[in-house]
Formats: sequence, structure tokens, C-alpha cells
Amino acid sequence: MIDQKIAIVGGTGKFGQHLGKKLGENNEIRISGRNSSEAEKIAEKYDWSHGTNQEIVEDADIVIVAVPISVTVDVIKEIGPKVPDNALFCDITSVKQEPVEEMKKYSDQVLGMHPMYAPSNSIKGQKVVLCPEKGKKWTEMEEFWIENGAETHITDPETHDKAMSLVQGLMHFSELVVADVIRKSDLSGEDMEEFSSPVYQLITDLTARMLNQKPGLYGSIQEENPENEDVRERFLESAEDLKTLIESGEGFEEKFTELGEEFDLEGSQNRTDMVIEYLSEEVR
Repeated sequence: MIDQKIAIVGGTGKFGQHLGKKLGENNEIRISGRNSSEAEKIAEKYDWSHGTNQEIVEDADIVIVAVPISVTVDVIKEIGPKVPDNALFCDITSVKQEPVEEMKKYSDQVLGMHPMYAPSNSIKGQKVVLCPEKGKKWTEMEEFWIENGAETHITDPETHDKAMSLVQGLMHFSELVVADVIRKSDLSGEDMEEFSSPVYQLITDLTARMLNQKPGLYGSIQEENPENEDVRERFLESAEDLKTLIESGEGFEEKFTELGEEFDLEGSQNRTDMVIEYLSEEVR
């Protein structure tokens, strides 16, 4: 992709800047942000142009909405009337159904994107989910991701949101529950360090890693994905079912074996063995 006018709405954010730097190698970048002086400062730093949300999209070839999930649809409605009919209209949120439906109202070229990594990481080796909905211009962004070493996966918005309700919604919710149970226990973090195996440390580190991020992001992930409510209900039902099973003293082994059928047990054992061995070396 070369010589394209690319408007990044929310280009002052971490991911907006991350994309701007990568896409700006061969294209003209324009950004907007909630704070105009911040947008001006960042634009000067990278030799980009800047303006209001509506100004930067007016004659753009590609428009990327890179704002928080909670305001994505509102921003799409704000800029939609100014987006050229033939511009590729994209977003990068972790929820796809509603943003994609809204973008389809304004452009003949629509692509929902979900880069599944933090902007502090390299694109190489990362997974990026693409939901092409209208037109053929979306392949230009697909080409960009592939050229930068990403692993792309193409699907539809509904399938994406169902998958994310497990990959993000369920996993984050379970980590929050674990964190709350630990917080309510009588033992302090220092006490637990004396008894922590590498496996426990790995699990709690992953939980702490999530809690080290912005709460607004994780709150939005839970609230905005329409599939998450059902997953949370199933989580609570499963917890009650397992509690009853354990307390009855019957059927646990059968259930344990049955649950294992859903996973790559040998591959998981090998991967986690490597991580645990590394962690064990770190503390020696």
C-alpha cells in the first residue's frame, strides 16, 4: 500500500500512533484526537497532519477509527456523512457487529479489524482478525498486516464476537473472579509467595497483568460485546454445577475426563512445561 491518504480518528492514542507510524512509511497520515493541542504535538513529532474528526476524513482513501470501544459507534455516526463513498472505512475495536453495521451505512468499502495485541508489541507474529463486509478494497489492509508479519484470520462479525466472548469475555471475567477471591482471603500476597508454585505464579501473573491495564478498556470489553452476558451466565451455571458435583462426591472423575476432551492436552502440557521451566530458572 503506497501513496494513500489515511485518516486515523483517535490517532493520539497508543494504538492510533502505532498504526500511524507503520502506515506512515509509504502513505500520508492525518490524525485527530479528543485534545487538539495533543493532536498537533503528535502530528508535528511524526510529520503528520491533524484536524477535527470530520476534517481529516473528508477526502481520505482509508479511514481508521481507533477510539475506545464505548464511543466507537458514536464516532462512526459523527464522521460517517463526511467519509467518501469509496473510502475504506475501518475500525480496530474488539467488538465487531455494531461498529461494522454502522460503517456500512456510509461507505461502499467496509472492514472491521481486531488486532489482538498491545501497541507496545511488534506486529510480527501477532494475530489480526479481519471482518470484510463491503467492497474489495479491504485487501489493501490485509496486505499491510501480512507484509508486517501478522497472522490474519478472516471471518464475519457475529462469529468474531462469539469467539471473543470466550477468548476475552470469559477469560477476563474468570480472572476478575479469581482476583476477588484472593483479595477476600486471610492470606496476604507476601504470605502466598511462600507457598506459590510456578504454575500458581504464572496464573496470578496473568491476572495481575490484566489488572495493570486501564479498567475502562476491560469494562468496555465486558459491556459492549453482545455475546458476553450469555457467557457470564454459563460461567456461573458451570461453577454451581461443579460445586454440586464435588460436594456430592460422585462423578467428578468422569466430568474431569470429559472436560479434557475439549483441549489439546499434550500440546498444552509441552507449552506450559517450557514456561514453568523458565520461571523456575528465574527464581533460582
